[in-house]
Amino acid sequence: MSRHAHRAPQPAGRRLTTLLTILIVASLGTAVFAAIRLSGSGDETTTDGARVAAADLGGARTKTPAAGASRAAASIAPASDPQPVVQARTLVKKPQVELVRKAAQRTARKAEEEPTAPFDLTIGTFNVLGSQHTGPGGERSRYPAAATRSVGAANLMIRHGVDIVGTQETQPDQLAALTSRTGLTAWPGTAWGSTETDNSILYDASRFTFVSGSSFTITFMSHPHPQPILRLEDNATGREFYVVNTHPSAGAGRYTAERQRGRASLVAVVNNLRAESGLPVFVTGDMNDRELFYCNVVPQASLTAPNGGSYASGCVPPRSPIPVDWVVGSSEISWSGYWRDTSPVTNRISDHYFISATAHVE
Repeated sequence: MSRHAHRAPQPAGRRLTTLLTILIVASLGTAVFAAIRLSGSGDETTTDGARVAAADLGGARTKTPAAGASRAAASIAPASDPQPVVQARTLVKKPQVELVRKAAQRTARKAEEEPTAPFDLTIGTFNVLGSQHTGPGGERSRYPAAATRSVGAANLMIRHGVDIVGTQETQPDQLAALTSRTGLTAWPGTAWGSTETDNSILYDASRFTFVSGSSFTITFMSHPHPQPILRLEDNATGREFYVVNTHPSAGAGRYTAERQRGRASLVAVVNNLRAESGLPVFVTGDMNDRELFYCNVVPQASLTAPNGGSYASGCVPPRSPIPVDWVVGSSEISWSGYWRDTSPVTNRISDHYFISATAHVE
């Protein structure tokens, strides 16, 4: 028998098990090798990215970026031409005093841009005697009807050459006649309804542009009524101004108290308009007071009157005769050509005078 005896062949099952074991070990080895190579490549990229960041910051220490981010950066810009690193800016809240200073500068610049050229205008006031007073049962039945009187009222406005006139007691039929005959524009006109046309302000729309309109309310003969505040722009100069028209209660007793409250409301309105806008303010109206109106309104609202008067050393009303119908204006307004026209009473156009004056606005 040979000393190299033949081994018995292995069963088929054992050969298959051995082959599978070898394949599994080989696969695991390949996977481990690939993981090691990938890890090594990432370390190199990370190191390069860190070196680039350090160079851009002049050697400053930075966090090492993640491997994925480094590879993305490397694909956009190579290490030889790195992206600049921008440092974050710290937002510092400006001190409040600085904000106030800048707001004041903006206000000053706006004031410098406002038009300042002077201009002149002729302004009047006229209580037209409402048509209801001369109709059937009216207390002025001896006067002509409103249709006739409105012609005379329009002619007065034309004769006085008014650019603006505050009216009182103006009823819708009278308002239509006045605007059609004079070419003046009315505000509020009928905007507040047919029962609130009384105190409409008429103005020359070819000279002035409507800016805004508002109102304040007083009690007139026991009923609340809005009083118009009109803001206009002088087309020639671009300057803006206000016209306030009012008609407080007439008579004694409780109407005296209503009139006093009306005067106080007017003073507050004028002072508020001046404080908020700084614009010139004109006031027109049938005030149903003479000296009392001057001494209780004109000084308190820093107004001036075209028929005179002063209040620097106590109240000195204008010289008599003083009508109950007034035109006054704020302190930058100087006056000339005051006209107390008595012809409306003489000609029975109204039971009030027509008052007008020329204003020079600095």
